[in-house]
Parts: sequence; structure tokens; C-alpha cells
Amino acid sequence: MRPLALILFLFAAVAGAAAGPTNYFCVVCGRGPLTGRLWLSKWGPVCEDCYRLENHCSLCGLPVRADDGSVKTGDGRFICRFDRTNAVLDVAGAREVFADVRRDLVELFGQGFALKFPDVTVNLFDVDYWSEQGREDHLHKFGFAYTRQARNGDCTHEVVLLSGRLRTEIAATAAHEYTHLWINENRPAEHVMDDDTTEAICELSAYKLMQAHAQPAELEKILDNPYTHGEIKTLVALEQERGIGSILDWVKNGTTAKLAPSSPAPAATVQSQTVPPTNARPPLPTQLSLGGLLFDGRHYLAILNNVSFAMGETKSVRIGGRSLQVHCREINADKVVLELAGRPEPVTLTIGEGKFAP
Repeated sequence: MRPLALILFLFAAVAGAAAGPTNYFCVVCGRGPLTGRLWLSKWGPVCEDCYRLENHCSLCGLPVRADDGSVKTGDGRFICRFDRTNAVLDVAGAREVFADVRRDLVELFGQGFALKFPDVTVNLFDVDYWSEQGREDHLHKFGFAYTRQARNGDCTHEVVLLSGRLRTEIAATAAHEYTHLWINENRPAEHVMDDDTTEAICELSAYKLMQAHAQPAELEKILDNPYTHGEIKTLVALEQERGIGSILDWVKNGTTAKLAPSSPAPAATVQSQTVPPTNARPPLPTQLSLGGLLFDGRHYLAILNNVSFAMGETKSVRIGGRSLQVHCREINADKVVLELAGRPEPVTLTIGEGKFAP
């Protein structure tokens, strides 16, 4: 199974917007030139009336209206007209993505990664009924896969994917689920594998596919995802050290529950096969800055020096050459109230004027 990561929507109030008309037109309703407060989405400005709409795109968070070309899935998720063109909404699209992913993985890993029983039924469902209920981490699943084995040893496979996700996300999910099928065919019954390691191997396939397709944002999601409890980073480092063949061979011939590195593993980092690495390092910030607010339709997160904070969270933020403990006491629509280690009075940062030198 592969988890559904929460997609949040960036709202940043434009400083000085209340002074008069702007050149902005709302991307939701088309009204403009806008005056007063407005919000900037990844697609363009949003007026205050549309910002307060009840429904939002489940992919990017953009407010949606009934007449704006957005679509609604069977389980009530909305997809805006911008994301609609790149979302997988029917089973034909899901099967096309899965076929492309299977071909790409075999090209990446070799013919030994092809299924012995190649027929795979791919279905698409609106309702994510396979999500685990009551999980403390609130993770949902993009899909699942299972294999039935007949008495004569023949296998039948099925993959189920969640509709209404972007094609790149569906491709990463398909790679994960395809790897489950390969493991089901190739792991001997006596080789009992650790659950987190199994899921990390499946995530490694998604990671390698996204790396080959130069999708750094997806690589970040895979590495940061808590689903494997950090095992994906171990597997990425092992693959860099030993190659994918050694990991697949362990599935077929190993005896241990977990893969153990033969030498200290380097930290896993996001790399793209088509983007050369650079030695240039960005300078560390010298101020505490409010970069924006994230909003999922119900709750805000504050972005402070590229670190996300929920209300009540305490995290360490790098400023200059030192770390500063920051507690986020309050988040409103246009400001945050912070408590800084060593400072008796709280600090308030607002959108447009959100900088503080400790």
C-alpha cells in the first residue's frame, strides 16, 4: 500500500493590496481588477469572496465553484479545472499509466523485474475504502495490490488505484504496487520480511522511477513520507552503495527480516539523473521570516525559514550559524504569534512584513 500525502494550498496576502485597484483578476470567478485583500494561489490571484467558498480542490486547494469546470469524484473530492487536465479520472487512464510504469521499471531494473504471470487487472475507485482507520498519523492510501495463488502455482494479480490524483502521483503509486506484485511472485514463503522493509523496497521503485523522470518534488515526498518509518532512506542509501540488483536478490534469496548495510550508509539525498549536482550552497538566513501560510480548507500552517509550523508546534530553525527554538503559539489569516527561546516577550509576524532579527 502507498499512503496519501496531504496536499496543502499556499495563500499569501498581498501587501498593500488595500490601497486601490490592482492588475489582478480572480482565477476562480474572473472578477477584477481586484481591490482590498486578495490571495495568491499557484494558478493566480483569488478574490476574498472566492477564498471563502466552502469547497476546495483536493489536489492544490484552489477554491472551486459549481460552474467553473471543476469535477467532483464519487466520494466528494473536488478537482479544479486546472488540475483536471492532468488528473486520472477513469479506469482507462489508470491502466495506461500502469502499463507505462511497468515498461519503464523493467527497462530500469532489467528483464528479471518482469512478472512471471503478466496479466494484471487494474481498477480505479473513487472511495478510498482501503484507508486504515484510527491511525495516529492519519495516513491514507493511494492504492493497494494483491496476488492470488492457485494450487498449481499460477498467480493472478490486481491493482486498485485511487482516482482523482495527478498522473505523476499515480505513476509513483503504480510503481509501488507493481513491486508488491513482483515480491509476491519472487519471495519464498520461508523468507519472512519486515513490513517496513517491504514497503520501503516498493517505495524505492517509485523513487527510482521519479528519479528517471526528473521529478524532484515527488522524490522529496517519498523520502519525507513517514509510512516506512524511515526505512526508505536506508534503502535509497543501500541502492546507491550496492545497486538495485543486490536488493532484489535479497528478496529472492535472503534469510533476514531486514536489509543491513555492510558499511555505514551515506545519508539519502534527492538526486535527479538529468539535473547535474551543484556544489553551491545557499546562504543561511540571518532573520526569522514568515514566508507564507499554508491552508487545507480547515487549518493553517505557517512557513518560517522554509520550516512548516502548525499551531502549538515547537521546532528548531536555522538562523545564521545557530539554531533557534521557535514555538508557534497562534496562527491567524495574516499573521503568526511566536515564542522564541531566550526572549521573554512573544513576537508577531505578519504577511508582507514578516521578518524578525533575533
